[in-house]
Amino acid sequence: MKKEKSTKMITIFTVICALVAFISLFFNSLLPLYLSYKFKIDTRDAGSIGIIGGADGPTAIYVSGQSSSHLFSAIFALLTILGFIYLVVIKYKKNHN
Repeated sequence: MKKEKSTKMITIFTVICALVAFISLFFNSLLPLYLSYKFKIDTRDAGSIGIIGGADGPTAIYVSGQSSSHLFSAIFALLTILGFIYLVVIKYKKNHN
């Protein structure tokens, strides 16, 4: 009973990791690639600058560079692969016992 509960939790965790990896990959790689193709702009050196303030208050300047969260996607992809391998091994052991 306890083994089935942990297998169910690992299955849910693996599915969640797969979804996070796919969404992260989409928003960090595929979406900018599509937008650069559609609008014919170069996004390799993309960044943004925002200036907030006015005559009667302090001025703040925000500068952001390119997002470097490919490591984030890789970690969740690795967790997905490890979870999948674990689930396959558990199923193999259950069928051969």
